[in-house]
Amino acid sequence: MTHQPTKQTERDDRGQALKAPMLPNWLAWLYAPIQPQLKNLLKIERKGPRSYNPEDILLPEGYSIELVASGFNAPVHCTFDDQGHCYVVESGHKIDAVPRILKVDLASGRWEPFYSLPRERWIKTGAVTGACWHDESLYVMNTSTLLRLDGDGNVEELVGGLRGNGDHQANYPIVGPDGKLYFGQGTATNSGIVGADNFAFEWLAKYPDFHDLPAQDVTLSGRNYEERDVLNNSKGTVRTGVYVPYGVETYAGQVVKGDVRCNGAILRCNLDGSDLEVVAWGLRNPYGIAFHPDGRLFATEHGMDQRSSRYVTGDPDDLYEIEEGGWYGWPDFAAGVRLDDPYWQAGRGREPVLAEHPDPDPPKPFLTFPAHVAANGLDFCRDEAFGFPGDAFVALFGDLAPITTVHYALKPRGYKVVRVDTRNRRLVDFAVNKIEGPAAWLPHQGFERPSHVQFGPDGALYVVDWGIIRIAPEIGGIRMQQGTGALWRIRRTSGPRGERPPEPLQLPARTQFLAVGLGAAALIVAAGWWLWHKRQR
Repeated sequence: MTHQPTKQTERDDRGQALKAPMLPNWLAWLYAPIQPQLKNLLKIERKGPRSYNPEDILLPEGYSIELVASGFNAPVHCTFDDQGHCYVVESGHKIDAVPRILKVDLASGRWEPFYSLPRERWIKTGAVTGACWHDESLYVMNTSTLLRLDGDGNVEELVGGLRGNGDHQANYPIVGPDGKLYFGQGTATNSGIVGADNFAFEWLAKYPDFHDLPAQDVTLSGRNYEERDVLNNSKGTVRTGVYVPYGVETYAGQVVKGDVRCNGAILRCNLDGSDLEVVAWGLRNPYGIAFHPDGRLFATEHGMDQRSSRYVTGDPDDLYEIEEGGWYGWPDFAAGVRLDDPYWQAGRGREPVLAEHPDPDPPKPFLTFPAHVAANGLDFCRDEAFGFPGDAFVALFGDLAPITTVHYALKPRGYKVVRVDTRNRRLVDFAVNKIEGPAAWLPHQGFERPSHVQFGPDGALYVVDWGIIRIAPEIGGIRMQQGTGALWRIRRTSGPRGERPPEPLQLPARTQFLAVGLGAAALIVAAGWWLWHKRQR
């Protein structure tokens, strides 16, 4: 599948402000001066169950889907132990519910808490991103820390100090054929520059010195980006370079030292956490990783958003075959193409921030997904009985428009499970809602946001459904709705096997914008009320 250049009229004007809005930045500039008051004024609880109907999910002929369990709080991942029990991981991300690991009875759908993260380990701007079962233990990733949890609930910290406190966390672990633990580590920022969008994502005020870090020494070009100072109530401006904290300038020829605890990389270590090393780097957010049955390592990567002082429009999500020691281009390349290449027809501040590139021609993606589908967890089929052995199944979480994109905001993207035909490098729909888009905003009760897929010991494909995301005007961002996550199961039935599901119904435009508009209106009303109230004193 080949990614085509976007057909936008907007052009890069070398770092000056563009016509297209960057909503996270605007929200940050607006609510930075009044954020503490808004949090005190607006107390909004986002709770409540949702309905489910497997008939609202379309599958190829010869497959069926059923709801296994529901009522979860922002579930992100699942894994299975040697006895076939399923463990669902709740993330704790932007939700008023502590992260937990839930043990699910797959026959009855009943579940019980297996482990609750201590509150002192709960980072609300981060996430518990997943776990894997190996040798009678669960290996759990919590934002910046790899933990081992034994069957009695005892916890041991294996690797700490990972760089997950920014936009993206350290992602879920897997055990490789060599018996080592592998996991992806996302970047702190969209494209290397800490800015107002990171304030809108809530972490900049909490970690003002946090920034991206490379795996190896890099030499900078000295480019800096100016914007309003959100850490000073948007009064005045700051200039920020790449791989440095907010408000710190860089200079041409400056060398930033690399570290194994870096951003934008795939890392591995022994089962006891020792010998941490970099497998590959230069990846924006290598979210899902899995080994092909033949031993090759693959990773999904989230493409660049249309936000911050530096971006390209139309950067697709990617599936990479990972080469040991490879550099994949971030922050100066996207999908293997330089940001300042004419291939990208729209963007901002696209000049190289590195004076020299570790590889002038980084590896190209094995396959690209459409932009902003959020290609999350994946697993490879190893079972002839299920069908499509050797193919990858990928959960597409869905876009966060207009927070992360404007140009691709009119129609929903993602919200389904797809199959990657690895022999022909072809992307094929596998499980889709009968109406394109998330269940909460449309007249159906299918998928909300598939976050992970995993084949179980019974040969079925299990789909972790994250649940509903709501606008949070008191923080200028989003919050997760409690009790709306679920676990689905897809089985192979008798009869002929189809290649793809029927085509879903496509609506002319998304209904989510109504909620976005209402959220923005609530923010403006709250801000106006607070200013009026202050003047009356």
